[in-house]
Amino acid sequence: MMAATIGEEDFTIQNLSLKDEKESSSRHTDTTNTLEATSLKNIEIIDPDMLVPGIKFVNYRDESQIDHVIRLVGQDLSEPYSIFTYRYFLQRFPKLCIFAVPEGSETPIGCVVCKIDPEEDQQHDACYPEKLCGYIGMLAVETSYRRSGIGSSLVKRAVRRMEYMGCSSIVLETEVCNKAAMMLYEEKLGFVREELLVRYYLNNGDAYRLRLWLKEE
Repeated sequence: MMAATIGEEDFTIQNLSLKDEKESSSRHTDTTNTLEATSLKNIEIIDPDMLVPGIKFVNYRDESQIDHVIRLVGQDLSEPYSIFTYRYFLQRFPKLCIFAVPEGSETPIGCVVCKIDPEEDQQHDACYPEKLCGYIGMLAVETSYRRSGIGSSLVKRAVRRMEYMGCSSIVLETEVCNKAAMMLYEEKLGFVREELLVRYYLNNGDAYRLRLWLKEE
């Protein structure tokens, strides 16, 4: 699959791989239950730079809202995701979907959608706890609301939740040619380049996999 590009504070959407649609749901049960049992108010002690004047941030509730996600994410996709891809994320990790909604409105103008997986290439030893990795799969903001900090706030809120759920790092992919996005993630949000993914997109475009390392207790 291919996703649209993301500029500095000019967010559209992160891409995800087709393999995400086929992973087993059994890997996600524990992390989903962790946040279901947790008060989000205890997680989100909001920093001032997460606030955007005139915008409220609300949680995804149920499948009655899936059309909002599809509308926002799909508006910039050159190759649309299947409904199964959206459901893969939203049914397994509903608390990792956050909407941005203008005050006085009920219609979202932005969203972030994430998931959590066991870290790849780790030793499975009973003496060591399993490491978890967060993944930002979709990030979208309507054109008229971009460059106002909404996308940045959505990412920071999602990262905070995934950190609370035990993730030691967060990953995403973005196009190599998207210099503004690279500057944003590396210089403003602290992500580092981990891997060059040659011909990652269906149009043969290359991508960087970026990772944000979180502080371990």
